[in-house]
Amino acid sequence: MNNFGRTLAYILGFILSSSYYPALGQEKETWITKPQAQWPLISMINEVWFQNGERYVHPSFDYVATGFLIQTGTDTLAVTAKHALWVAKTKAMKSVDFGGALQKWLMHPKNNLADSVLIDYLLNADTTETLSGRQSTITQRDWLVFKTKYRSPAIQPLKPRYTLAKPGEKVYIFACPYQEKNCVVYSGRILESKGNRLIITSDTSQKVSGSSGSPIVDENGYLLGILGGSSVNNKTSEPALYGTTTHYLQKVLRQTRPLNVPLTSIGEVLLPIIDKQGIDQAVRHYRTLYNQDQSHFIYNFDSQELNTLADGLVREKKLNEAVQIYLLSLSEFSWSSGTYYSLGNTYALMGKTRLARQAYTRSIQLSPDNKEAKQALDKLSNQ
Repeated sequence: MNNFGRTLAYILGFILSSSYYPALGQEKETWITKPQAQWPLISMINEVWFQNGERYVHPSFDYVATGFLIQTGTDTLAVTAKHALWVAKTKAMKSVDFGGALQKWLMHPKNNLADSVLIDYLLNADTTETLSGRQSTITQRDWLVFKTKYRSPAIQPLKPRYTLAKPGEKVYIFACPYQEKNCVVYSGRILESKGNRLIITSDTSQKVSGSSGSPIVDENGYLLGILGGSSVNNKTSEPALYGTTTHYLQKVLRQTRPLNVPLTSIGEVLLPIIDKQGIDQAVRHYRTLYNQDQSHFIYNFDSQELNTLADGLVREKKLNEAVQIYLLSLSEFSWSSGTYYSLGNTYALMGKTRLARQAYTRSIQLSPDNKEAKQALDKLSNQ
């Protein structure tokens, strides 16, 4: 099936899925109608032990990430961020699978062992899903979903919402940051909702380290997504947070197979178009796909994917095409110091000194510690 056919089939499947019809007039969960001081326990920390005595990749960790409970309608499950396995792992672990090495996984609110959740086993284990390296795509599907052996009745499970979040929606993040004595509740608003990715407003008072795996909850008390970590507002370059929507969670609960299919790099889609139809057609095709919401469930539009494509074009001496791809990347990710640096290098190779200086200068403005850009700018100034 070609890319167009694959996209059309996915969109039709998405539309026909009744779980994604808008939840018009959705009632508020009872607990969220109360004053915030009376909200129940929701977020917990993860403590992990392995059979061989290992716990975390570094002894400085007392726990790893934040976790919570979900109510599926037929069961109550425990959830945290999949990339917690970058920390909570044995030295031998290479994939999203414990392989019998797990001794105990315990979730509980900070400073409260009485109200705990004891994990049974991982529902979305996958020996083919690598934890790290260029091939790892776990942050595209950043959910670990567990069956449980025991759950304290004091912990409030969340009901997932599968309708798409809209920019401007108010959300709450129930987090257990390392730097906070207790678990806390942050509030923010949705900046972007594209495919599996949510971008949420943030401020400097919000501690992020240790908050990965926190539930992102809408104003009605329903689960919208899971927190990944720090990001930026693509329009303003201001700090933001990113999360993963409940789309993948729904696939886990439905036992969809194959479960962990990586997003296709947009660079792989554009390269043959550049070769056969030219750079202008490739740019138009990118913008068409990028502006279709459902394309973001299929393709990886991250700046790194475009930059990797542009880097390859530079190696092939297709410098004009490379410039156009770097500029395309910057049109969506204007905060990227590294992209401006690469653009400056390409202009320098083309002998366009003035444009190279402008790109290097912008790279330094965005990242004052960028020594490579400073050195490149100095070199041009001395010519």
